[in-house]
Amino acid sequence: MELNKNVSNPMLVGVMQLIKADGKTPDPKHQEMFMEELDKAEFLAPAEVKAEVGPDGEKLVNGKAQFRFPILTGADGRRFFVVFTDNATVEKAQAMEGASALPEEFVKETVTVRFSDLARFILTPNPDGSENTTYGIVINPFMENIVIPKNLVAAVTMRKQKEAKDRLEKVASVLAKGADPKVIPFPGNKDENKD
Repeated sequence: MELNKNVSNPMLVGVMQLIKADGKTPDPKHQEMFMEELDKAEFLAPAEVKAEVGPDGEKLVNGKAQFRFPILTGADGRRFFVVFTDNATVEKAQAMEGASALPEEFVKETVTVRFSDLARFILTPNPDGSENTTYGIVINPFMENIVIPKNLVAAVTMRKQKEAKDRLEKVASVLAKGADPKVIPFPGNKDENKD
């Protein structure tokens, strides 16, 4: 995780606008595009960061840093983990006033997170073992306000784990037949496009 990094997700923002334009029944193609971009994206999550300060006056975000992520509670009592798609959206959130203004702890500092981090944050039980009652993730609250419920986060996480397992089983099967590991189509392999 990096502190106060410049982040931009133009494709994700574009797909979010398509989904919003779709209304109550989003186009399945738009939903699939959203899930693909969601997996690629790097988000800005508001955080209170306790960390050592380096010689340049910047906080050192290393293994000793502690992060406290505020949770937004809706009028209906549902709790959300908050993320922003880019720095411009964080700036808009900082400038909001009135009923749409986020509490100050939501706009002081941000750390970068990915979807896998978000899944871990809301699917993991509380430190005392009790159920994590976070309803889900809200992207750009009071703006695009895209909500991803916990059950969808869990389903996406399980799908990704199954896909990874299937890829590993395929590679293991090919290796068991005596194939050269250098020519196996596997992500990151220079020759990944060979059959």
